[in-house]
Amino acid sequence: MELIFVKQDSTEWEYIWDFVAKHPINEGLEEPKIALNEGEAWQYMGSFKNKNRLIHEFRHRYHPNTQNVYNLTFNGSDSFTDEQIDKTIKIK
Repeated sequence: MELIFVKQDSTEWEYIWDFVAKHPINEGLEEPKIALNEGEAWQYMGSFKNKNRLIHEFRHRYHPNTQNVYNLTFNGSDSFTDEQIDKTIKIK
């Protein structure tokens, strides 16, 4: 398994932020990709790659719709390629 970070100028980067923005937890927010609340916003925590499976992980430490911590984990896109990886860290 590897911890990876997606390149910010890649199509996967666009995919993950669009997924976050369209997630039901952000419904009704003016800027769902940010979800700003008391100085807190969505944070990309990284992605995990295991063979052909890719999982993205985000957190919000004080989401405006829950007034609490919210973690969001979801599958990568079908069009993801290794060329979209910025950094890789092996996990044993």
